[in-house]
Amino acid sequence: MRSEIQIGGRKIGDDQPVFIVAECGVTCNYDLEITKGLIDTVVDAGADAIKFIFWFVDEIFSDKNTMYPYETAEGPTERNMYDMMGELVFTIEEWKEVKQYADSKGVIVFSTVNSPSGITWSEEIGLEAYKLSSWDFNHHPLWRNIAKQGKPMIIDTGPVHMHELAKVLSIMEEEGNDQTILVHCFHTDKPEEMNMRSVPYLKQAFNAPVGYSATDGSYETDIMALSMGASFLEKRLTLDRNLPGHHHVLSLEPEEFKDYTKTMCTVQTMLGRGGLTPSPNDLSERKKWFRHLVANEDLQAGTVLTAEMMEGKRGEIDVSPEHQDFFIGRTLKRDLKENESITWDNV
Repeated sequence: MRSEIQIGGRKIGDDQPVFIVAECGVTCNYDLEITKGLIDTVVDAGADAIKFIFWFVDEIFSDKNTMYPYETAEGPTERNMYDMMGELVFTIEEWKEVKQYADSKGVIVFSTVNSPSGITWSEEIGLEAYKLSSWDFNHHPLWRNIAKQGKPMIIDTGPVHMHELAKVLSIMEEEGNDQTILVHCFHTDKPEEMNMRSVPYLKQAFNAPVGYSATDGSYETDIMALSMGASFLEKRLTLDRNLPGHHHVLSLEPEEFKDYTKTMCTVQTMLGRGGLTPSPNDLSERKKWFRHLVANEDLQAGTVLTAEMMEGKRGEIDVSPEHQDFFIGRTLKRDLKENESITWDNV
């Protein structure tokens, strides 16, 4: 796999700014006004992209009676999943309007695709990449058809094992597609099960950019992911946690998302590069606080120096105290006052 890929003019990889995506797959409520407001929020926050999801329920569900429990601002509720997802749709013309609006704002758009019609629509709309969800790993025909499109594939890895991930990456390679971002995610609230070390592990194992998708609005795991090498972050965004529908209560509101984006960019900047490289301010302060070798008392020319006659005192000038042993047993050429520097030509 490529160690660096490009989506809509933005490079994603180790030496690039973190790519931040607003996850709005259901929080757009499939309402054009809300959706455009979310795109505006991405612009205002300085994030890079927005992700939606296509629902073609008759291509996805065989059981139309499955109930879906979820949290809202008013508390827990439950709905028929087939009915609920069947309401979360735009027409193809509405999707084109969304894409056109995002393009006008400089926001990259892509979608989770989990059915054949989703591929058709993605190509007709002209989306930049494909998101593949945690729950579609064993649908290899779908993966193969997406890989054939030759676009970046952003892959959630939550519920799968390494051999299952290797299978779908092999399918990509068979279709000549080496553009992927492997996204660590999980569906647990137990810290001991979150396994954030998957981020560097996936990166090393597959030589591909690695990302992280959080389940809630906290920052801790996002910061961990960045520090472990993630170059892609996905965060849920809503215009208002009180909106009807699911995932709103788990999402950041606009000002929070703006703070999140700023924080993640700052964290990445703080990481710097490997090695021990003092900051310019550290080097400036060093001049004040490092020490130099001085006479610990008034000393006359001809004095044979001992350790007790010397001291290291503040200010990085002249000779460093690390060279004190050189001067022990040597004879002074001239008088020195207390606190006067001892230099190489003094002995």
